[in-house]
Amino acid sequence: MLRPFRLKPSRPSAVLAGLGLTALLSPAALAQGWVDPPNRAAQAPAATSPAPAPAPASPAPKFAPGPRAEAPKAQPSAHRAPRRVAEETQRPARSGIHAATAARRAARLARTERPLPVQIPAPAPVAVSDGQMRDWAVASQRLARDYLASISGPNGAALAAAPGFYGSQVVFHGRSMSVASLMSEKRRFVQRWPERRYHPRSDSLRTACNAGLAVCQVRATVDFSAFSPDRGVRSQGTVDLELAVSLAGARPVIIAETSRVVRRDAVASR
Repeated sequence: MLRPFRLKPSRPSAVLAGLGLTALLSPAALAQGWVDPPNRAAQAPAATSPAPAPAPASPAPKFAPGPRAEAPKAQPSAHRAPRRVAEETQRPARSGIHAATAARRAARLARTERPLPVQIPAPAPVAVSDGQMRDWAVASQRLARDYLASISGPNGAALAAAPGFYGSQVVFHGRSMSVASLMSEKRRFVQRWPERRYHPRSDSLRTACNAGLAVCQVRATVDFSAFSPDRGVRSQGTVDLELAVSLAGARPVIIAETSRVVRRDAVASR
């Protein structure tokens, strides 16, 4: 005996699950997955008023292609702001530099436009007679001969007499020095060359005197010979000697001395 066939009602949950799966796999649902999720406020149900019915979707209007809109210009980035601030802070410094340059230019113009200093005329030369000028020349040449004769003597006598030939300040070979410093130079020289001979050529003495300064220049060509027994060395030759003699005081004194070797003879050392 056949049992009657009964249809078992399907479970509503299974049917609903199948319908939900179909709805999720539909194109509309797939398209909805690429849309941003709604805000939380939109997800919360309205408490007082029912949600409005969805409006029927209208086809999107078709627009004719128009001119391409220009892309909005990029706003300056935030890191440019400090640069603007730096430029603003540098402007006063630049203006200060321009002001300093203008001040220097004005000072330079003031210097160039400064009036020339007043020229103070030199004092008029003292009137000196021709006879007095001849006396000065003779006294200067005599002092030069006595000086050369003194340094040709023994060391002790030469060093003792040397200060009497010079003034308080002397220009010795281009260097200004006191008499004490000059004596140190002379002492080293005579110790190096204990035996010395200086003979001025008589026809070589020339003198030129300045009346305003009361100074005579004496030039002479001198033959010299020097010997050092301890070292066994001899030196001889010819020098051009130049002395400046001041006659402003009570006696003539040497205020400048220089010499230049013009010839040196070859002498064998023993």
